[in-house]
Amino acid sequence: MRTPWLILILIMLLAIPALAQGPRGGPALHFQLQGPGARQVAEECFAAWQEHGPTMLAELDPYGAVTDTITCLVLDSAAFDANFAGRLPDWGVGVALPGGRLIALNYTRLPAVGRGAAEVFLHEMVHAILFQVTGRTWLPTWLHEGAAMAYSGEWKFRDTVSLVLDGHVPSLERLQGRFPAPAGMADRAYRTSLLAVDRLRDEHGQQVVGEILAETARLGEFPPAFYAVTGQSLEEFTGAFARSMNFRLGWAVILTRWPTLFVIMAVTFAVGAARKLILTRRRLAEMDEDEAELPS
Repeated sequence: MRTPWLILILIMLLAIPALAQGPRGGPALHFQLQGPGARQVAEECFAAWQEHGPTMLAELDPYGAVTDTITCLVLDSAAFDANFAGRLPDWGVGVALPGGRLIALNYTRLPAVGRGAAEVFLHEMVHAILFQVTGRTWLPTWLHEGAAMAYSGEWKFRDTVSLVLDGHVPSLERLQGRFPAPAGMADRAYRTSLLAVDRLRDEHGQQVVGEILAETARLGEFPPAFYAVTGQSLEEFTGAFARSMNFRLGWAVILTRWPTLFVIMAVTFAVGAARKLILTRRRLAEMDEDEAELPS
């Protein structure tokens, strides 16, 4: 995707370049601001990068491939839509352009989608890092989005609960390209991607995504790089992930459906009542014994 020409104008005309120094050893950041609240948002994003950027770079870019300056446009809705309308879903509030040198945030719409500026900023920074490390080499979208969610701190317990109650996990094979546009379907795709990246990190360590990225850059292809790092083919991993999710979520769905809950509650009540009855009889027997021992 080519950079829209309006972005070039914005880069030249936007008022206040800010906070250009990133974490030591990482890319320089260049903020361009549009709108009355943009500076405060930029300061919040920069503070988040200072806190989380070193860990993200250490794990995602262990060999220091990310060197190009990353420009972050902090825009109000009018400026954001002027550049990205029709390129993003209606719920999109952030974007990272291929090449990893430019990201943009629509800071005025963040409250409407329930996401914080720092989370969205870190999410897009992860995309920028992945783009810079691997260049034009293809990566599956589930890896891009799962890593972005994992490192931006967007995971919440309700993310897993939502998939449990929905009872359906999209196949990773269907999440290798563009995600579906409808918000509900996209939401499941993002959460499934997060679970897939979490599984990778649980099985192979926190550095695994960075190692896969570095090997992808070296080999020029993702599937052989994935196999070289994990010892599994991409098909083996996606199949094992699907089986694991179906097993885990299948049991969870059974346990959370009303008939099953009714049976569980009934059994629990019966066990509790039986235990109480046994304890009551035991106390009565002990009282009888005590009365029998009293002198007449």
